[in-house]
Amino acid sequence: MGLLTEGTPLSWEETKKYADHVRRHGIRQFIALHDGLKDRKNDGLKWGEEIEYILVHFDDANRRARVALRAVDILPKLMQAEKEAAMNGDEHPSLPSLWRPEYAAYMVEGTPGQPYGSEPSDWSEVEANMRARRKEVQALLPEGEAVLSISAFPRTGCSDFTFPPSVPTPKDGISRSLWFPDAAIFPDHPRFSTLNRNAVRRSGQRALINLPLFKDERTPSPFHEDFSALGDEGEAKAAAKDDHIYMVQIDRAIMSGFLLLSFVFTF
Repeated sequence: MGLLTEGTPLSWEETKKYADHVRRHGIRQFIALHDGLKDRKNDGLKWGEEIEYILVHFDDANRRARVALRAVDILPKLMQAEKEAAMNGDEHPSLPSLWRPEYAAYMVEGTPGQPYGSEPSDWSEVEANMRARRKEVQALLPEGEAVLSISAFPRTGCSDFTFPPSVPTPKDGISRSLWFPDAAIFPDHPRFSTLNRNAVRRSGQRALINLPLFKDERTPSPFHEDFSALGDEGEAKAAAKDDHIYMVQIDRAIMSGFLLLSFVFTF
């Protein structure tokens, strides 16, 4: 997710005032860093990874799996050791893991507490740290729930895919999505709700996707979806193409989890 700090995000109208300043100074800072560091040699490689974990609730009696909107409950516990260290003046505590919120209320982002090094022995620490992080999250979940490392929950966007149940609000709210309910957006950081609003206001419309449909012998031809039952007031109907799967780009992006690697050279 990148740098995540506390504060009040700007609206797109407010952000536009500073866009040119950010572009100019971003370039200048990059050049200054390059000029200051270009002659450094023999630095040690430090690197890390982050995993965006998905929390899942299993209803065995009804043979149903749903994403568990539990990140807001467990994140304070996962982050407690880091916050206590900061209160004691230790901004870089030696912890086995660090935790951050993600866009979805059913996701948590975990990283190793310290970067890995450049020795071959460091590679042997990766799997152990990943396993320890999974156990750390799992220990905070109630019976019948699990933490999964998957890129996307298969039923995301279907009806009744969250636990507790929630429904999309396409005519009002934050995302105004036909498929993704606002309750599934992490509520305790303003960045995530602002992301939706600013993405639409910047372009003046949603970024839409029409993905060509793979047809088999049972696929209707032409294939056309009816979104009226979901609350569509004409946008989806006008944008969707025959023989395509219609999606909204930001919905598709925010529903996914990732494994990221980062590398940096340092003394």
